[in-house]
Amino acid sequence: MSSFRMLPRRMLPLVAGVLFFLLTVLNPAGLRAGESPREQLANAKLGLFIHYVYGITEAAPGRPPIQDVSAFANALDVNGIVQTAKSMGAQYVIIASMHWRLTPLYPSQVWGALFPDRVPRRDLVGDLARALNREHIRLVLYVHPDDRHDFTQPMLQKLISAGYCSPSFHGGMPYDPKWNRLYYRILDEIGRRYGKDIAGYWEDGNGGSSNGVTVQRIMERYTPGAAIWVNENISKPPSTLVGGENDKLFDHNPAPHLYSTSERQVAIVIAKGWIATGGKLQYTPASMYRFLICSIATQGEQNGGVVYASSPYSNNQWESGVAEGLAALGKLVKANAEAIYNTVPSRAYVSGEAAAQKPKWGVAVDSLDGRTVYLHVLMPPSGATLQISKPANGVKFRRAGLLSGEAVKLRSDSSGYRLTLPKAVTWNPVDTVIALRVK
Repeated sequence: MSSFRMLPRRMLPLVAGVLFFLLTVLNPAGLRAGESPREQLANAKLGLFIHYVYGITEAAPGRPPIQDVSAFANALDVNGIVQTAKSMGAQYVIIASMHWRLTPLYPSQVWGALFPDRVPRRDLVGDLARALNREHIRLVLYVHPDDRHDFTQPMLQKLISAGYCSPSFHGGMPYDPKWNRLYYRILDEIGRRYGKDIAGYWEDGNGGSSNGVTVQRIMERYTPGAAIWVNENISKPPSTLVGGENDKLFDHNPAPHLYSTSERQVAIVIAKGWIATGGKLQYTPASMYRFLICSIATQGEQNGGVVYASSPYSNNQWESGVAEGLAALGKLVKANAEAIYNTVPSRAYVSGEAAAQKPKWGVAVDSLDGRTVYLHVLMPPSGATLQISKPANGVKFRRAGLLSGEAVKLRSDSSGYRLTLPKAVTWNPVDTVIALRVK
């Protein structure tokens, strides 16, 4: 603190700007150091969800399916995943560490003792964790409490003989202590291998087939303060955050409009399905961006924001338009990074989950220190002047400006404030951000 006191007052804004640059540009993930993984990802805004392991049954364009598990794991370029996540501005990546007949993406000794031909030699999870951590992007591992519905009959018979499956199992997801004993062993193995390198877990299957308290204890044993989601918006153990999957959440309306959102994390499929099956990008980058902005401004949204789900083929190509669309989304996000990362839903202009509960001009977020209110003007007026109401929390504003630094004329009146754009500046059809500095 003493060194800051020695600086001339006129240099303080410059220092603040440099600090912001270091936080948002050199560390594009926008995650704050010194926080637990749960705290970091609770206030995260954007993630990428990859169900790669299911792709072992699917053909890449012009290629037959890779049936050998090791060849399939060896095929994925982790640096390509990192670059895709980085290009879209993702703060975390969720990847299926095991799925589809419980095929792991790491050399599992537990599963290998039962099915050695279904365990890869490559440590794909470890490779991806290290590559993401170098870019300050956190890794979350998808796990499934009961994948037996995918198993072949010979696999089930082997599990029954080994004492890891009840003879009465017929394909559902019942509570089965024998199976759970194996699931807990696999979770413990994952935790011992990667607990220090990951931020947490995303558990599928709504947590109904295992003991959630036991699962949470295992996960947090190796990843203290872990961020844990359970599919289907469950808010009981092991979940420490709330979220779930949504095959389709928002419509294809090409006209700008406000989206209904959720205070929970939402994982949205953006192509044909969770895995690469010859689909194409279903949404425009602008619509994905605007849904993201409506989401991060939703009151109570501290569960990880929006996760866009898509997976590459085994030749590292993405479905048509996905890679380009995510990169275009990233350009929109990074252009307004100051008003996205390290913000919270605004207390001055509150947005509910329904579109009708949002201000008619758009949504707002507050800086973490409460000194700035960022208006995301998604539905601009026809003229250069926007009328906004009085802030709900009673704060007053001393000046306004665009993120580019140009001043916006600010005038208070009986109903609130009038904001007028500078001459030669027009409203951005995707999003115009106005920063209101609090007195």
